[in-house]
Amino acid sequence: MAIRAFIILISILCYISYYANAKENFTTLSSSISKEEHLEIDEQLKQLNKPAVKTIQVNDGVIYDCVDFYKQPAFDHPLLKDHNYYHTMKPSSRPTNLIKNKNETHSEHKMEEVKGLGCPTGTVPIRRTTKEDLIRSKLFTNRIITPQTVEKPGLHHAVLRTKPGRRYNGGGVIMSVHDLSTIIRPRYSVSHMTIKNGPDTIQAGWTVNPNLYGDSKTRFFTFLQAGGRSCFNTHCPGFVIVNTDIPLDHDAVNGNWWLEYGRDGTQIGFWPGRIFSSLNTGSNHVEWGGEAYTPPGQKATQMGNSFRPKGDSRFEAYMKQITTIDESHKQVIATNTETFVDDKHLYGILDWGMEGIHGHVMSYGGPFFSAI
Repeated sequence: MAIRAFIILISILCYISYYANAKENFTTLSSSISKEEHLEIDEQLKQLNKPAVKTIQVNDGVIYDCVDFYKQPAFDHPLLKDHNYYHTMKPSSRPTNLIKNKNETHSEHKMEEVKGLGCPTGTVPIRRTTKEDLIRSKLFTNRIITPQTVEKPGLHHAVLRTKPGRRYNGGGVIMSVHDLSTIIRPRYSVSHMTIKNGPDTIQAGWTVNPNLYGDSKTRFFTFLQAGGRSCFNTHCPGFVIVNTDIPLDHDAVNGNWWLEYGRDGTQIGFWPGRIFSSLNTGSNHVEWGGEAYTPPGQKATQMGNSFRPKGDSRFEAYMKQITTIDESHKQVIATNTETFVDDKHLYGILDWGMEGIHGHVMSYGGPFFSAI
């Protein structure tokens, strides 16, 4: 079984995803929301789709607009109107003792959709958003389930998490990536790393979510909750893109949370500290693991790669090199952690502890028993 992996470091160190072409009938979607919501979405489209310096269409038909750095949607945030950010920005500081991810035995997942778009200097690539995209997002976020904010029957978690009492400036992980193409709406499955403090949350990882994307492909995503609003990817302002190839660590100096991806720590962009009420001073909770939603009364949705963990990464969804960024801004192997599963009859998590060059390792998933 070929297993792909990708490297996340939220100091932040992670990756961001984009919406695919809608496959659900637009008339059906449109009838699901009110006239007032249609007007709200039309206004949001005007804000998200900025004038393009250059337009690029990739193989799957998705269109990306190369938008002037200063006109990107992030700066529609009311707290970012008066800013001094620029397109060549780098973190004011980076964590020390960064752990090098060498001797990997699994292939690293590439950001094939967007890597190498080649937007001109001074512009950033923004995926052109459709009305179908925003309707699906609204239906999912407001009416089906709101991750991290509202617990409903059918939402399950299997995670490794930090114990209370310490503060963190980020975390990192290498995740295995899996195909769960049998998942259909309204089910969804997520593999994530999450940083929290009070009402503020940043989450990144991969998901299979027909509610958001209109299909059952595995995609990378981010989720933001701050200032009384929440959204996936760049569907609300706040994330500042600085990389001309990849559109979409907690900065010790100014409280920004940087998004980095891959073995070389490619810096994609950052969430400015000023948009948060709590995360601007660091995090008190970091977690890694899986989430799955199943409508009540139906057969459980796959989490991870569907196998309950028994201790064999050839078959199970796993996370390794699980790290935190401590209060002195050093990247260290995650300790002071505990496992949590809300329904042990359906899902499982196995904390392997230290596994040599792989650092802190765990596996998770369900509802099926191990393939061993």
